[in-house]
Amino acid sequence: MAKRHAEPEGAGQALFQFVRHWSRRWNGPEDRKEAERGRDVLVTEAVYALRDRAEVTVNDVAAELAIDQSGASRMLSHAIEQGLLTTSTSLRDARRRTVALTDVGRDFLAAAHQWQDSMFAVLTEDWTLEERNQFHRAMTRLLKRSADLSHER
Repeated sequence: MAKRHAEPEGAGQALFQFVRHWSRRWNGPEDRKEAERGRDVLVTEAVYALRDRAEVTVNDVAAELAIDQSGASRMLSHAIEQGLLTTSTSLRDARRRTVALTDVGRDFLAAAHQWQDSMFAVLTEDWTLEERNQFHRAMTRLLKRSADLSHER
């Protein structure tokens, strides 16, 4: 029988329980390939999120993922080996590497986004369209507020 988690007491606890659940999704030792794919999605998404910058560096990706530079570098190296990202020498500082999406990376990210949307549809299949739209608006506001707070620090 599957172990049931205790119901969260508040909305904040529910949010973080949900985040923990999905962050653990690909962390099992038997799921090595899935774990690699999950990390590739994270790092590719980070580079995509920074796409409006003149250059995206390893340090930029590390900051976006809130991990150290060496961890970001390892994740980037794997994604580069998979053909998702490419690196080049910075035009501003020859000691730095810049990172960009490849066409394969864009297709990979599009497939990841399609999977995310399909999982949302499954998770909310008994919701009305209005409930889905309200949730989407609320999450968008929550993400914006979270980004605003992290920039204030």
